[in-house]
Amino acid sequence: MNRNRLSPVLSASAAAPGVPARRRRYLAGLGAIAFGAAALTGCAAEAALTPVADSSSDPFEAYLAEDMDVIHFAQDVLRFQCYADNGYPEYESFIPEEPAVQWRADLLDQLTVADGFFDSVQDATASGLRGEQSDPSTAKVFVHDDAFEAVAEACNTKAWAALGKDAEQSLVDYNRLSSKLAGGLADRTFEALAPLQQEVVQCLVDAGEPVKPASDKLYGFTSDIELGAPVEYPERSGPKKTSGVEIIPADVEITYAPTPAEAALAVKYYNCSLETGVRDEFAALILEAKKEAVAEHAAELEKSNPRIAELADTAREITGR
Repeated sequence: MNRNRLSPVLSASAAAPGVPARRRRYLAGLGAIAFGAAALTGCAAEAALTPVADSSSDPFEAYLAEDMDVIHFAQDVLRFQCYADNGYPEYESFIPEEPAVQWRADLLDQLTVADGFFDSVQDATASGLRGEQSDPSTAKVFVHDDAFEAVAEACNTKAWAALGKDAEQSLVDYNRLSSKLAGGLADRTFEALAPLQQEVVQCLVDAGEPVKPASDKLYGFTSDIELGAPVEYPERSGPKKTSGVEIIPADVEITYAPTPAEAALAVKYYNCSLETGVRDEFAALILEAKKEAVAEHAAELEKSNPRIAELADTAREITGR
């Protein structure tokens, strides 16, 4: 009996100014989650990475996120081409042309001042105040062919071997390190953001805006102002075929449209974040939290970075990117 093979494909989506979808994922449920401040441990080898952290505008540059994107790009190119060369030409259309920015977005850009207080008047106007929005589904490939499993395993093995010995394990270990850095950032910033947002909300209250402080809400307040319609995509069904290769196309991205009143209040929220000075305070907190996280895991970064850089160089030689 044929089995449905859901094959990996590239996922790419355009982000609106300020990346509101990421903002909402990170901040959703802020008031319901409380993290304690993490104590610093394991700072050996901190000095070796201090120049990186101090000279960079983002201490998380010490983590080679862009190299990870390059390595995964090479993997996709090699695997999909191998699938296409071995009986599944449909994969030709999924071979990427350039590296994605997924690892950078997930780690380096995972929390910014814009996420808590908008990036600009334009960002506030476009993003509005609604909570987390749905993301479009990416294209998916279902292979209804038992023979594909052996092809996929062989191609995956070949793709990793092209990068060098233990390449896959090196990336697995480095991925765990990114989780440690990200966790440290959340621990050190979640509790700090809520009181800063309340300063902004008080600014709105003092200005006569129709808001009520509510620290458990996304932006720290509630309001009766009408919001735009939530983004909703059609419910996806599973594969419909029983043989061959089935491609389910990606959703056409829907842009969230705030109401005029919602956009106006978001702009006033942004302006209050400037007037109260909380933007600078939050930026300083994020910077310090990132420095602490990098220092805490400096020894691991020092050990792993040369290998990741080596793998990225090999990946660039393979793809010409």
